[in-house]
Amino acid sequence: MKKLLTALLALGISFGVSAETWKFASEEDKKDVQDIFAQTFADTIKKESDGDIRVKIYYYGQLGTENDIVELTAKGTVQFVSVGTGHLGSYVPEVQAISVPYVMGTDTDVVRKVLTGSKTIYNDLADRFENVNLKLLTMISEGEMVWGANKAIRSPEDFAGQKIRTFTSTIPVETYKTFGATPTPLSWGEVYGSLQLKTVDGMVNPIYFIYNAKWHEVQDYLMFPGQQPYVGTVSTNSEWFNGLSAEKQEMVRKAIAAAEQAAHDYQLKINQENMDKILAERPDIKVVTLTPEERSRFKDLSTSLHETYYDVVENAYDDADKASAREGAKKILQNLIQEVKDAS
Repeated sequence: MKKLLTALLALGISFGVSAETWKFASEEDKKDVQDIFAQTFADTIKKESDGDIRVKIYYYGQLGTENDIVELTAKGTVQFVSVGTGHLGSYVPEVQAISVPYVMGTDTDVVRKVLTGSKTIYNDLADRFENVNLKLLTMISEGEMVWGANKAIRSPEDFAGQKIRTFTSTIPVETYKTFGATPTPLSWGEVYGSLQLKTVDGMVNPIYFIYNAKWHEVQDYLMFPGQQPYVGTVSTNSEWFNGLSAEKQEMVRKAIAAAEQAAHDYQLKINQENMDKILAERPDIKVVTLTPEERSRFKDLSTSLHETYYDVVENAYDDADKASAREGAKKILQNLIQEVKDAS
């Protein structure tokens, strides 16, 4: 009888008692940084629950666009979601302060400290998340945003006439306009062919992703501008989370901490490994690190994008709330800048 019971359990026959399943939707694919986060989260939940809770991971495109999976989480169809700040900003526009260039910088320790412990983001914006039935659990850096091009970009003048593939969010688009380029939003699948045919001149992404997408094959230069990291966010459905037992909530927090550490370690490792692979495969590719003086010109230009951020937040609210939303956005960005300074 004991052997029969063991065999039945191995086949998933549990006499009416089935494992609870939580859904986790990611904007990225397998072996990307968000996947390492999701896999570690799932493994930790399974271990902590003694197998009573399983986490099913959905990858890029399986449940729709980035905005779709945020909406599914807000509605409770999905319990967890990981997307970049621009996509989360469609629901909580204030969080796009993270997307403003030269606010976060690229110091690994400073970035991590702020992304995981910002009072401005996790406390001051908590009610904004609650209003759309979301709860922000953590943020992760996926590595420095690197410019690709077929010429050296060291100044705003070098960007003149350059079509740069950007994300579709307002702040990235306005960033490259301000820097002197022609921003060209494209879906991920269109980028390689556009770079190859030179209908687009360059792009911006972390090194690990550039290598995985093979964009280094169709670019002659890679520039490290010290501008900002790509930031992924992890959120849960607020109503669902608040309804969990204290034990399960603690289980989620423990899994989030383990997953954040795994994603942090992985992005450091994979960005370096993929940079080495790029140099091995393309020994003729030119790698440019902007000097402090060169960075300062872009940093000075980026201050005008603070107003862009305020506009984005203001325009997300009804007329009666616009003025207070704009003032709130100013306070958030100023406080975030101060947190980065304090962490440096």
